[in-house]
Amino acid sequence: MAYLAFSAFGLLAVIALIYAHTRSHKLLSKDWQTLVTSIEPMHMRGLEMVALDHLEPKKNQLRLEPDEIWGLVGGKEGLRRMEHNADLMIALAAYVRNWNHDQAVIVAERIRQDSIQLKRALRHIRWSAYIRRGQIRVPFYVHQAAASYYLMTRRLLALYETSQYMLYPVLAEAL
Repeated sequence: MAYLAFSAFGLLAVIALIYAHTRSHKLLSKDWQTLVTSIEPMHMRGLEMVALDHLEPKKNQLRLEPDEIWGLVGGKEGLRRMEHNADLMIALAAYVRNWNHDQAVIVAERIRQDSIQLKRALRHIRWSAYIRRGQIRVPFYVHQAAASYYLMTRRLLALYETSQYMLYPVLAEAL
């Protein structure tokens, strides 16, 4: 029985890896303009407030209430957009490798790591909603997702500002 469960888990893991590889290859085959125009708009000021609440704690650690956090990130739609845009940002960071290989590789890896944190937090949020438990943890996961997304955008914009300053304004406008 354990062997069957382990085999099923292994099969699901392989399918997930194939899906992720196919998706990333598809994104990397798109041109820069297509990637930028595919970015879905976010309410960055609200997202920044939630992210900085997580990244820069003050004396009063809980400044934002759960309902405020949810509204500032745009609710379910905002979380969906963050996930969509995360993959695009990784592909946009990969484009810079053509012009500035050394720095771009490091920044692209940092963005990829932020994306992993974002997706992990989103999985926890979905799982909590599915099982209708752990609702007290959801705001913490939303904080993590917002902070990861915020860091991704800051890193990507900084990379473009130093390596591709001609493309920077277009990217900044899209993000």
